[in-house]
Amino acid sequence: MGMHESTACRLIARVSRILAGLYKNFVKLPQPEEIVHIQTEFYQIAKFPRVIGAVDGTHMKIQSPGGDDAEVFRNRKGWFSINTQIICDANLNLLDVVARWPGSTHDNTIFNNCVVRRKFEQGNFPNCILLGMSLFF
Repeated sequence: MGMHESTACRLIARVSRILAGLYKNFVKLPQPEEIVHIQTEFYQIAKFPRVIGAVDGTHMKIQSPGGDDAEVFRNRKGWFSINTQIICDANLNLLDVVARWPGSTHDNTIFNNCVVRRKFEQGNFPNCILLGMSLFF
């Protein structure tokens, strides 16, 4: 791209910090007054009652981080990744993003350790369900 590698690294770091700073503006769990509306939207799409979100994981490809722990980032397909969990509503608005687990981590482990699961267990989302592969709340 016509720039030195160190310049590109600084720019990527700067842009990443800016994007991370915007997280709270765009990634939000629903407020109590929004829940019925979200459930209605899911029901209109697929006739699923009580659903407020769909959860799934995806692997974000990375270069090997090197070092003693590099292999924990190798996923089941054989390449290095960060296993990222995303929860969205019926309009694909982001409700939660967890992007910190190495590629070898199973999706259930990520969900079992996320804040959203704890909020469901604490009763913050009564009469609500999350849809996901083998995940029901």
